[in-house]
Amino acid sequence: MYNIGKILRLGHIVKDDNRTLIVALDHGFMGIIQGLEDIEKVISKVIAGGADAILINFGIVKKVAHLVSRKVGIVLSIPSDPQYVELAAKIGVDAVKTTYFGQIPLNEKDYARFSAVAGACEEWGIPYIVELVPSDEKGRIMYELELVKKAARIGAELGGDIVKTVYVGPVNEYRNVIETCPVPIVVMGGPKVSNEKEFLQMIKNSIEAGAIGGAIGRNIWQYKDPEKMTRAISKIIHEDITVEEALKILES
Repeated sequence: MYNIGKILRLGHIVKDDNRTLIVALDHGFMGIIQGLEDIEKVISKVIAGGADAILINFGIVKKVAHLVSRKVGIVLSIPSDPQYVELAAKIGVDAVKTTYFGQIPLNEKDYARFSAVAGACEEWGIPYIVELVPSDEKGRIMYELELVKKAARIGAELGGDIVKTVYVGPVNEYRNVIETCPVPIVVMGGPKVSNEKEFLQMIKNSIEAGAIGGAIGRNIWQYKDPEKMTRAISKIIHEDITVEEALKILES
């Protein structure tokens, strides 16, 4: 039986072409982050650039609701605790996301946490974005194709409606990650890069492999012009423009 609440909310995030650009702005839990000092200004810029949704923390939802109303979807970043799903439903956001960086496969305790959040999302009709990123004991991301493939599949198996994880090339190999994951995948942007062309090529490659879009943070709001970078990425995702065309947007 389809959950009509999930379908309606997903429509605020994933557009008619079944693609999406989510701008990740939930990094402030670590304190003041370069590029997010004035989060209202950044949100206005990414909306103008064509973002489909923003990913934010609970305290920021209250602060920026007036900016985003009817303009973009809202994904709430939450702990792996089902009580926050009820909160998300009550305040009216469009989806929730939990974050996991660690060993793949999961241990029993983490498995139970994901499953509990997924069950609450089903109960409350809230789409669940599972961010599942394989990393070592020091927190370093492990860009190994088989680990990423396992992570994506586990995220789906535990109840994610969308999985967020890393991109690992080449395109023909990442396509296997997409094909073995029963739910859509959005790629994460990762740390800020200095080479915009390589970053935009990563986005392009992920779309060609079958990802539905990206959940991008630092490489948008730490870029010198977040609006232009948002527009460039959005047009790669939604209009299939080339990397060269995207670079021209940045240079305009």
